[in-house]
Amino acid sequence: MPRHRQEATLDSLVTRVPTHGQTKGEHILETLQSFAQATPAGTLLPSERALADHFHVSRMTVRGAVDELESKGFARRVPGRGTFVNHPQLTHSETFRSFSDDMRLRGLEPGSVGYRASTRRATRSIAASLGVEVGAETLHIERVRTADGEPMALERTNVSLERFPGLRSQMSPDQSLYDIIQRIYNIRLESARQRVSIVRLSAPDAVKLAVAEGEPAFLVERTALDNMGRVVEFGRSLYRGDRYAIEMHVGTPGARPLS
Repeated sequence: MPRHRQEATLDSLVTRVPTHGQTKGEHILETLQSFAQATPAGTLLPSERALADHFHVSRMTVRGAVDELESKGFARRVPGRGTFVNHPQLTHSETFRSFSDDMRLRGLEPGSVGYRASTRRATRSIAASLGVEVGAETLHIERVRTADGEPMALERTNVSLERFPGLRSQMSPDQSLYDIIQRIYNIRLESARQRVSIVRLSAPDAVKLAVAEGEPAFLVERTALDNMGRVVEFGRSLYRGDRYAIEMHVGTPGARPLS
């Protein structure tokens, strides 16, 4: 449960005009889902009785709409306490793709805030990760990646400027790094090594991700490789623990991978 519970008022529900052929239940579901998507998780929804009075329908009709809202992951019932706004978790799978492509495939609009790019000399650890000399010029990029305007991940990545000269001037806040590398430098990214661990967010990182200090997050360390097996980028990104779940395929030795 959230530390400071918010409660939704009926005035905050923007009641849309029902579309042609839409049932009352479908209309209520659409209104509640739109509200949930624009409201912080943990917000207490009005009671079924209050919603029934507001929409001029029976409580049974409201209950059916709320049941559907819960099944879609936008609501969570707590016995004796009420129904709360919930945000469905996104699955971070083994499929290798950029954040932008991943969000678009989910029907979400990718974006970025807090974009910063700086030229740095490679430390011993970054040099080892990128396969360059210690002190080589690298581009360090930090930005908060968003989906439909909501902060989802804090991305920090490093790229060799010896291999990708002029990359800083090619990049912009909302552009996909992988798209730039493929389109401008004709390098095809093919796979990545990833290591995932769970951490507690520091105060500065929590502010960037719009969550409370100490909330859990997935720390994903990724080394992206091109089709020749050469390192393209190395990054450490923080994914919100309340918005992501990690999916892995496992099997016995020799088992055929899932398609």
